Amino acid sequence: MSNGEDLTRRLADLLRDPRETLDVELKEWLNIAADAEHKATLAKALIALANHGGGYVVFGFAETDDGVVPAEPRPPNLATYTLDAVNSIVSRFAEPPFHCDVQLVTSPETGFDHPVVSVPGGHQVPIRSRRSGPEERIIQADRYYIRRPGPCSEPPQSGQEWDALIRRCIGNAREDLVDRFRVIMAGGAAAEVPETDLDRASRWFDSSVERWRELAETLPADHGARIQNGHYAVAYQVVGDFDPPRGTELLEALRQGCVRHTGWPPFWVPTREGIAPYMYEGNVECWLGRDGEDRDAAQSDYWRASPEAQLFLLRGYQEDASQNPAVEPGTIFDLTLPTWRMGEILLHAASMARQFGAERARVVFVAEWTGLAGRRLAAFVNPNRLLEENYVARQDTYRASLEVQADQIEDTLPELVDRIVRPLYELFDFFTPPPTLVAEELARMRSHRF
Repeated sequence: MSNGEDLTRRLADLLRDPRETLDVELKEWLNIAADAEHKATLAKALIALANHGGGYVVFGFAETDDGVVPAEPRPPNLATYTLDAVNSIVSRFAEPPFHCDVQLVTSPETGFDHPVVSVPGGHQVPIRSRRSGPEERIIQADRYYIRRPGPCSEPPQSGQEWDALIRRCIGNAREDLVDRFRVIMAGGAAAEVPETDLDRASRWFDSSVERWRELAETLPADHGARIQNGHYAVAYQVVGDFDPPRGTELLEALRQGCVRHTGWPPFWVPTREGIAPYMYEGNVECWLGRDGEDRDAAQSDYWRASPEAQLFLLRGYQEDASQNPAVEPGTIFDLTLPTWRMGEILLHAASMARQFGAERARVVFVAEWTGLAGRRLAAFVNPNRLLEENYVARQDTYRASLEVQADQIEDTLPELVDRIVRPLYELFDFFTPPPTLVAEELARMRSHRF
C-alpha cells in the first residue's frame, strides 16, 4: 500500500461513524469555488481547527433530529473541492496562513465519496481572521476562532479558553525548541517500574488479553477480527491519590480524553449500535468484532477501561490489512507505525490523567508485540525511510514497560517512545534506527503530516 493509499484509508475511518467532535467538523455541500458566504463558512472552520491543534473538515453530511445523515442534494461532481480552492480560502482569510491537505475519501458505509480537509496543528502563534465575510456575517476580521464545546467554532468566551489557546501555542514553540536540542543530544526520561506496580499492570494486561481471546474464539476461524497473524497491545494504569470515575462517568471521560492525531485514534469511542461500548464485569468494554462484520486486523480493536484507572487496547497490524497484493499478511513490520502508536497511547494516558484530575499522578505502561518471528522490517507507511538491507525478526514476542509522571509525558514523548521501540527494532537483525527517527516521526504525527 502506498503512503497516499494508507492516508486515504485512515481518513475513511472518519466516515464510519461521522459525528462532530472538537477536532472534526461536518459540513453540508458548500460551493467553495464561487459562493462568498460558503467560503467564509469554511474559513471560520479551518481557523478554529488550526487554533484547536489540528483536525478535519468533512463535507457532505447534515445533522438532523435522527442524527448525522448524508447531505442532499449531492453535487453531480466534486471537482470544485480542490487543494487550490481550500488553500486559496486559507490565504484570503487566515493570518498567518497555513497549508491544508484535501482528499476525496469513500465512505465505507455508503460508498459515496466525501471531500476531507486535513487541517494542521502545531502553530506557534494563534491564527486570526484577516477579513470579514459578506456583510460582516459568519466571520469577522481580526477575530481568533477556536473549537468550543457543542461543538462549534467561535471566539474564546472566557479567560480559561484564551489561556488554553495561548498555552497551546507556547507549548508548540517549546516543543520545536526542545526537538532541535533532541537532534543534537539524546536523553532518557522514564524511570524503572516498581515491581509491585509492574505486577499489577501485568496482571491487568494478561487478563485483558485473555478476555479478548475469549471473545475472538466466538468468531469463525477465518474472521479478520481474530487477528491471527499477530497484534500489538498496551495496558496502562494511572497511579495516585485521586478518585477515578466509573460507569457512565468513565465512558464520558474516555470520550473527552480521546486524542486524535491519526484517522483511527486509540480508545476510539464509537456510537453506532453493534460496536458501541458496553459494561462487562464492572469495566467499560468495546470490541469492534462483535457486530458480525468481517473487519480486517487493523480495524478490529478491543479495548476496556476499569474503575481503577486501568486501560487496555489490542489491535492488529496495519501492515496485515494492506490491499496491496504484494504485501502478504504476516510478512512485514513497519518502521514508522510503532512510534506513532506508542506516541498516541502515551498522549492518551496524559489526557486521561487530566480527565481524572490527576495530572501529577504516575502512569505505568506495559506494551507487547506478537507474531514478529519471520517478519521483515519495511518502510510501509513512510517510503522515504529507505532500508538498504533485509532485517528479519527471529523472536516472536516482545514486551516493554516503563513508568512516568503524567504531566511529563508531552515534554519527554520522544525519549519515552524511543525507550520502548528501540529494543523492538533491534530484534530485526540488530537494526538501529537513526537517532532522529522517533522525534521526526512524532512531529509528523502531531502536526497531521502523514
